[in-house]
Amino acid sequence: MLRQMGFFYIFILNPSSMTRLFIGFLICLLFLNCTKKDEKIVEKNKSYIISYEDEKLEKYYDSIKKHTDRFALPPRKGFYAENQLVIDKKGNFYFYQKRYFLEFCSYGSEKDTLPHFLDLQPKDIVKIPKTCLNDFLSENILDKEKNRQILIIASQNDTIKNTSFFKFINKNQLQTYQIRRTTQEEDTVLKYKTNSDYYYSDSIKWDRSKIKFRNKN
Repeated sequence: MLRQMGFFYIFILNPSSMTRLFIGFLICLLFLNCTKKDEKIVEKNKSYIISYEDEKLEKYYDSIKKHTDRFALPPRKGFYAENQLVIDKKGNFYFYQKRYFLEFCSYGSEKDTLPHFLDLQPKDIVKIPKTCLNDFLSENILDKEKNRQILIIASQNDTIKNTSFFKFINKNQLQTYQIRRTTQEEDTVLKYKTNSDYYYSDSIKWDRSKIKFRNKN
């Protein structure tokens, strides 16, 4: 019912109409909340494409060189640090560490275009339950000195769909990390680990165009 009072109109609704109006309002509110939640989930689980991000970063530094007088040192390229997080083709997480070595400046590292042979063993690689990733990385990285809190993320796929490791990086404001493709040695050792086969590095036919062995004197 609609009544006029001066210049204003007042809607007078019966109880059943009020109920329908209230229910309709709740449905609209619930729909809006679900939509916002879905948008947040999509953003949180956004895939990371290694080749695309590398190319974008390279173009950024090239642009600085060409169009400004600023000197911008590109991120230092390397393959290994003390802590490595490996993501296999199925999205499973693995972790291994190598001996810490205090390196002064970047002497010689600019010439390292191939990863060095680590003599990595299947027993060195530990599988991490996906639900424990943040706690595991915290226990193994954050107890070290700041200059040792470096994480290398190596993926067998160019596209990383499970990017939950960013939660650890952002939460703890980890300043130094690198995302790259896995090396030949990591792929090989991981294969032997998952198949539970006996591994002997000297029996592997390594592609020496993809790995660098130290000279034996």
